[in-house]
Amino acid sequence: MIGIGIEEYGDEQQLKKIAVPTEPLGPEDLLISIKASGVNPVDWKVREGLLREAFPYRLPLILGWDAAGTVAAVGSQVTGFKVGDDVFFRPEMEKQGTYADEIVVPARLVAPMPRGLTYVEAASLPLVGLTVWQALVEVGNVQPGDNVLILAGSGGIGSIAIQLAKARGAYVATTTSSKNSEFVRDLGADEVLAYDLGSMITTTEFDFMLDTLGGPSYGDALKFMKKNATVATIISERDAIRPDYADTLEKERQLTVTFVFTRPDGRNLNHIRELVEARQIKPVVTEVLPLTVDGVRQAHLLSQTGRTRGKIVLSNMQNEKASW
Repeated sequence: MIGIGIEEYGDEQQLKKIAVPTEPLGPEDLLISIKASGVNPVDWKVREGLLREAFPYRLPLILGWDAAGTVAAVGSQVTGFKVGDDVFFRPEMEKQGTYADEIVVPARLVAPMPRGLTYVEAASLPLVGLTVWQALVEVGNVQPGDNVLILAGSGGIGSIAIQLAKARGAYVATTTSSKNSEFVRDLGADEVLAYDLGSMITTTEFDFMLDTLGGPSYGDALKFMKKNATVATIISERDAIRPDYADTLEKERQLTVTFVFTRPDGRNLNHIRELVEARQIKPVVTEVLPLTVDGVRQAHLLSQTGRTRGKIVLSNMQNEKASW
């Protein structure tokens, strides 16, 4: 496989074109020709070496763990896919990534691409879709009528979380900047807490919160939670900067707080596919760049600002138009 990755950890200048052997096709695997790859903060964190203890990669390493493409070969024991099928997937983090021309992935991690989407749109969904499903459904068990608070609703995860919570019948509030208020309301948010207009104020008490930020934003949001409410956070203990009062508020409200590290799962992706095809979730792609060294460098710099709406996607296709 030929792709964009690193031979040593460092800044975006370490990104280069590299070639590594494609894994042999196992009986339960698919060989997928990659058409587009999503960009996520985990990509540049791996590049910088921030996750080397959790994932002791052997370099060189192709980055990216979020993609859509076409099945090029099928393992002897695979029954759910055939050559030519369009698919989307999140591969195993421990292996080579998706900023590449091809990849071998276990079929159980793959799902058919939602009908009507482009490869770019489909590639924006696996990691964020899996994250919000595992947080809102598996951890939060969000039900109709629940009050849900999503931190950073305009980001890649937040923009899909708003839509999933609404699809499950919840009342949804989200934090964002005032300039993104209309954007998140268009996604379905019932209430917007604009953090740049002073202290966040709401009379709503929440059954569930998805924390994508940590730090003071998380601490401020805890005071809005109901007693015995549930919190799912994607901020690990390694990355967490917790206000001094966070422990006290969690204990006072007897909150159940669970860390979610997204796992690849084709069955979960099929749930996301069904919601997309039912027009209850739409992809939110705000930047499309070429899958080249320069394109990846630009994508990483944009992602590192923490200010992008929705997802950044790298495309192997020329002139592919969005369908939404």
